[in-house]
Amino acid sequence: MPKKRYTPLKSFILGVMSTIPKPLSGYELISLAKEWRYDHYIKAKKSSFYYTLKQLEKDKFIKEVGSKQEGNRPEQIIYRLLNNGKKEFLEQASYYLSQVKDIFFDIDAITPFILLYGATNGKKQILDFLDKQINERKRMVKHADEGEQLVQSHYLYDLSPFYILPLKHWRLHNEAEIKWLEYFKEMVKNVNSFKEQYNKIIKRAITEG
Repeated sequence: MPKKRYTPLKSFILGVMSTIPKPLSGYELISLAKEWRYDHYIKAKKSSFYYTLKQLEKDKFIKEVGSKQEGNRPEQIIYRLLNNGKKEFLEQASYYLSQVKDIFFDIDAITPFILLYGATNGKKQILDFLDKQINERKRMVKHADEGEQLVQSHYLYDLSPFYILPLKHWRLHNEAEIKWLEYFKEMVKNVNSFKEQYNKIIKRAITEG
């Protein structure tokens, strides 16, 4: 399991390039991010895309294979995913699926590409990760309940009930996460064959993309 904390943008770029089997430019990746409403859940400036591409190239996960220019736009560098890049994405996906974060939604960096992960690692591994996440969230809700009881027994609580607000927030957040994880789990269960579905994605990306 990777020791470092990956950035969601790196995972997103590697996920796109692992799913769409053709070289892509930074501009095309930004356009895809807009189409998929990536900016709704992970913040990243345009400059961050180009910087991240350079970092991925430096790490030998992608490779520059040429450039192109359309109209009056600046010249665009084209990158191709290397085998190490796909392997890196799968490692990052394992990292995000196995980590339980209190507030952050970094797991959404890889959920759009869960078909690729399932095609490689199997449905059971995803379900095991999700069960772990759900159980940990339930533990957090219980912990919040215990905390609320302690706060309510404090000698200043009758004068300032606002002390309980952070715990209420934490509890509601974890309850919402449990619902989302259960929804995610049902979606995974409903996929008959991750490999077959992923191959269909690749085929359509080639013929229609």
